Amino acid sequence: MRWKAEDMEQIIAMQEYVDTLLYPVCVSGEEWDESWIKNQFWLERVCGYAERQLTGRLFLFQPLCVALTKEADEEISYMFIQQNIQALSRRFTHCIVVTNDNTVSIELTKKGIETYLVSDPPEEKADTKAFLEKALSESNRIVKRCIALWQNN
Repeated sequence: MRWKAEDMEQIIAMQEYVDTLLYPVCVSGEEWDESWIKNQFWLERVCGYAERQLTGRLFLFQPLCVALTKEADEEISYMFIQQNIQALSRRFTHCIVVTNDNTVSIELTKKGIETYLVSDPPEEKADTKAFLEKALSESNRIVKRCIALWQNN
């Protein structure tokens, strides 16, 4: 289920069935350019498709954007994400951070957080059939990861 305030009653009614949280984290540099926007759009699109396939079992949280500067202390970002996941795990049996950043994925995995490293956005424009097919393919991998988590429980 996608986070919408007007759907809160439905979310509360279904809470015993919705046991998996998908938490998108997009990491980009400090320059707000085409690449930054493309990465964010790609992550949101892929996670959105996974959410549609698993509606009623999966909750898609609002994306977190992390803009890293050259001087940034990345540990602060990891601690913030870890804090969020710890708080959310009280409600959700399974929490998966979906990110576009390999370092974030590695560091969070070291802290015991389930992660999924999304592929780079395709070169095709977002309104093309090829882009859509690649997004669906990537979302299917997330769906398979969720199913594997459920089967191992």
